[in-house]
Amino acid sequence: MNKTKKLQWFLGTLLMIAFYTISPAYVLAGQTPGIIDGADETSIRGWAWNSSDPSSSQEVKVIITNQATGSVVGELTASATKYREDLADQGTGTGNYGFEVTAPWNSYGDGSYLVEAYAGGQKLSGSRVYGVGSFASSNGLRSLGMFRTTAYCPCRSCSGRWGGRTSTGTVATAGHTISVDPRVIPYGSRLMIGGVIYRAEDCGSGVRGNHIDIFFNTHGETRAYGTRSMEVFLVQ
Repeated sequence: MNKTKKLQWFLGTLLMIAFYTISPAYVLAGQTPGIIDGADETSIRGWAWNSSDPSSSQEVKVIITNQATGSVVGELTASATKYREDLADQGTGTGNYGFEVTAPWNSYGDGSYLVEAYAGGQKLSGSRVYGVGSFASSNGLRSLGMFRTTAYCPCRSCSGRWGGRTSTGTVATAGHTISVDPRVIPYGSRLMIGGVIYRAEDCGSGVRGNHIDIFFNTHGETRAYGTRSMEVFLVQ
């Protein structure tokens, strides 16, 4: 091994030692990991703990947002002090990091609600969606992530010679039909976007990858919608 390679090997070893020695303390310090485990008709559950002080208890704030209007309808708080055997088995302190809070769903009215939680100034993972009334099926939603969403209508500018006909043979309907990339989202899939449940019935030459085109009746509505980044949920 020549001098140059020896020097590179020596420096690389030092960097690896520094990374594994320093980075865990740096990454974990002050962070509050946690997750929302579930949201059902009775409660919202999860866990949160402060990695820099595992013996301390965390206050969790649960935010409930109406997906159709974007308005916050509920702010609930809970202390993450409930014993969780699954957490204790991981060797992360005492295991007393679970939380559970009752959600007054009926007081919010029919709709689809996004459930998020925060602790120690950080957002917990595992956001949930819960449906009330006619949206009850939304309890079986699975997030597909963030998509770029646009709008189209049956006018020649948007749909050319196709008008209101879709590539699957149906007639496009506002509040129901969306255009997708079938390599990403199969035809027939039911998706919730902004609290509205659509069906993938169409495709377009400009719709590729994580892009969804939402059908509207008029061109004025498509201009008003513009382009938006939206979380998309698969209705299971």
